[in-house]
Amino acid sequence: MKRLAVLLLVSASITGCAGILEKQEPICYGTAIIAGQETSVPIYGVRKQVEQTQYRAGGPFGWRWVNKTNFTRTTCDK
Repeated sequence: MKRLAVLLLVSASITGCAGILEKQEPICYGTAIIAGQETSVPIYGVRKQVEQTQYRAGGPFGWRWVNKTNFTRTTCDK
């Protein structure tokens, strides 16, 4: 009986997370200097926080919100 309860709990939690696992496409790209080299970074979101622009950056930034000043140029400003 415990096995059935655990199985139901696991399947319910997997089903609840199904929408989170879908693939997102970047909305634009930025160029950042990382370890002395230009690196193209996909950007998944743009927001304004206290008069600063922040990008939700993937790759080397770990899909976190980072300040616009981390990039030398972006395609987000079009």
